[in-house]
Amino acid sequence: MIIYKNFINLTKEEKKEIFYIRNSSYVSKFMKTKNITYKNHLIFFKKLQQASNTQYFLLTQNKEKLGVIYFINITQTSCEFGLYGIKKGVGKILMQEIKNYAFNVLNIQTLNACVFKENTKALNLYLKSNFKIIKEDDEFYFVILNNPYWDVVF
Repeated sequence: MIIYKNFINLTKEEKKEIFYIRNSSYVSKFMKTKNITYKNHLIFFKKLQQASNTQYFLLTQNKEKLGVIYFINITQTSCEFGLYGIKKGVGKILMQEIKNYAFNVLNIQTLNACVFKENTKALNLYLKSNFKIIKEDDEFYFVILNNPYWDVVF
């Protein structure tokens, strides 16, 4: 069973661990904000407590940390998402949890993301998860996935 731990409920130790992972070269190279200070990291956690349109989660399975998934710019019909793995090979699991949470908990119609063009692993994961590229610029591909259950009537 996968456990979602909201970032606003992380312990001091977990916040510190996320800080080091977030600033690691394998994660930060594909983030819009490359390296953050610990002070700014803690400010970010405080801001999350007041943010009604943003949710960040640390995912664990059998007490082992898998990665982080997050949802930003949440509206009644859409949101953007992001993810980063802590453990190697968890991309498919994190993506399945993103889709599950977005479509079954947030109950949104469309799920959006932008991915750095050089992040081919992420792009391939998104495309294998049925996302479609809707546009691109010099730096990013923009992808979208519609809720497959949105028009279902029971």
